[in-house]
Amino acid sequence: MRDEARALESRAATELRKLEHLEIALSVSEDKEGTWLGYARFVHMALPETCIDCIDTSVRFLGYTLSAPIIIEAMTGGTSLSRKVNEYLAKLAEKHRIAMGVGSQRLQLAGGLVDSYRVVREIARDVPVIANIGFAQLRKMRLEDVETLISSIEASALAIHLNPLHELLQPEGDKDFRGVADKIRELIDELSVPIIVKEVGFGLSKEVVEELHRLGVEIFDVAGYGGTNWALIELERARRRGLRDLAVTARTFIEWGIPTAPSIIEARHVSDSITVIASGGLRTGLDIAKAIALGADLGGMARPFLEAFVERYDPVPRIVYELRIAMLLTRCHSIEELKRAPIVLLGKLAEWVRSRGLRLRNPNAYILSQRC
Repeated sequence: MRDEARALESRAATELRKLEHLEIALSVSEDKEGTWLGYARFVHMALPETCIDCIDTSVRFLGYTLSAPIIIEAMTGGTSLSRKVNEYLAKLAEKHRIAMGVGSQRLQLAGGLVDSYRVVREIARDVPVIANIGFAQLRKMRLEDVETLISSIEASALAIHLNPLHELLQPEGDKDFRGVADKIRELIDELSVPIIVKEVGFGLSKEVVEELHRLGVEIFDVAGYGGTNWALIELERARRRGLRDLAVTARTFIEWGIPTAPSIIEARHVSDSITVIASGGLRTGLDIAKAIALGADLGGMARPFLEAFVERYDPVPRIVYELRIAMLLTRCHSIEELKRAPIVLLGKLAEWVRSRGLRLRNPNAYILSQRC
């Protein structure tokens, strides 16, 4: 009985933390320049010689044809509110034929509401649904536990999120991250679905992507700096609890991470064969277009869809229209053509690419020369 009571107490605390994360994520302001996508400028083509309806935004991903290269990023699960959020977003995913990830299934392992995750697949039958677990939890899990998470929502892939800084800034977070690479290697050999490795808002470097690619990982979600800032969220949580030292530490790391734009290029530098998902502060169809021209294959968004749930509106038509406009104005009829659209890298982004010796996939991407 004592063990059961502890388990219930732990689950309740985790549920409260997840709900608090959602609430703070909506209330904190964003660093709108933090993605560095503003340092990438398309070359405008004033004579497009096409029509907006001639633009094809479709892509193939995880065995499905999507209407546009958009993923509703992982946000929530495990609570009654999470079920409502996931149900609403799953309807958007199915309606518009875009992919969707569920929030961390850590709560599901602890006996959280399985239905809050499963509802996504029950509604979104014809699009990819992505399962999700943190790397800190993964190292302690049995293979059959991982398979249960995947099968419970008929997932098309498993996302393993790397969030060391976020864990370290939580009073209840994990502090031991040893053995994760070996676990990922084991799962690649044993699982029937692909693995996606993703960050949560601090970006992926070429070094990490290279290491994981050698293990066999083929899909990476960079989740760079510039979107949801977990250091800022944990700063607010620490303040509310009177944890002064932890709040000061969280503030110290508010600007930590690789901005989304250079993180896309870091990941793509490793291989042209991998799939790169750009996320972290993408808010518009133009953001997605820039991300693809910089080396991504798809764009992931979280906050625009969380706001859509709160305000009960559908942001997808607007995002896709913006993407189409960007494609028309760069004379691109397809996403494959967009990957070769003329684009100029300026300022901090150009300096990062030069200093890191990064290779650009796009043959029509130009790096602004250094000033004398």
